[in-house]
Amino acid sequence: MRFLSLVATCFIRAVVATLRIEFSLDEGYSRLVEKGEPILFAFWHGRFFLFIHSFRDRRIAINTDVSWAGQLSAGVLTRFGYSAVPGSSARRGARALIAMRKEIALGHSVAVATDGPRGPRAKSKPGVLTVARATGCPIVPAATSARPAWVIRNTWDRFTIPVLFARCAIVFGKPIYPGDAGEGLSTELLDRALNETTAKADSLVGYV
Repeated sequence: MRFLSLVATCFIRAVVATLRIEFSLDEGYSRLVEKGEPILFAFWHGRFFLFIHSFRDRRIAINTDVSWAGQLSAGVLTRFGYSAVPGSSARRGARALIAMRKEIALGHSVAVATDGPRGPRAKSKPGVLTVARATGCPIVPAATSARPAWVIRNTWDRFTIPVLFARCAIVFGKPIYPGDAGEGLSTELLDRALNETTAKADSLVGYV
């Protein structure tokens, strides 16, 4: 596992070194960063690749699966300076939620692939909303895009890896505050925000 995580880490570094990456940051997100406040990042599982290198060493905890693939992901993330919080809706979910609440209490941001670990694709699960309500932490919808890119179509999430020298975009959308959303805070609301953020990322690299 350590060897595979090292290989994956070297692969990610090599690919990212060739990319042209454009960032689009919502003003609300930028204010949170300036204040140093913890953030709940939400993203689609299949668009995760670009985040790994771009936001390394920033005290971010990432929720990972407890499967073999999840353990490999955790090994890679650790090498990039993240802390891994194992658990999913299927296994150790309650333990993962408690761990994420503790990370936020320590002032650390948390990132969650809201449709992971097994889908369905682009359909959020309620865990991130539970953490947001319990902590008051704002959710920031995040998305990436790359053109050209290799899409692994035989995976449930259609995992996307940029081709060397691809044009890429990373977008952080408008924060969703649990108190402001009130009873309207739902997986449907989060899905809309993530889809809008993803569409913006796609438009920045030239996808129609």
